[in-house]
Amino acid sequence: MTDQDGAESEDPAPIDSSFTALSNPYRRSLCRYAMRTETERVSSEELVDYVVERAPEPVAADADRQTVALELHHVHLPKLANAGLIEYDRQNDVVHVDRATIADRLERARDTISDLQDA
Repeated sequence: MTDQDGAESEDPAPIDSSFTALSNPYRRSLCRYAMRTETERVSSEELVDYVVERAPEPVAADADRQTVALELHHVHLPKLANAGLIEYDRQNDVVHVDRATIADRLERARDTISDLQDA
């Protein structure tokens, strides 16, 4: 793709999907966890624990915890997977973490914001 100055530019779709994926606090929290964990496979139960522990308001009740689990399974993990930030095995309820990919996408988002600020 070529920008207005005739220079080659990157495909905007990945950065757009990254910004969309990062627009939700649960998904940002999940990315934070993925960047901090040392394992490459994480159960969705671990992720529910992480999100619930860091929720802005107490989510201790089973119904609330179950709601978080359902939201992660049906909304947040698939959105992160569609954005290419994680791989989500829905059948086994396992997330495959690639910190290098997440770091690269976050760096591209940071660069895009920096470019906007310099304009």
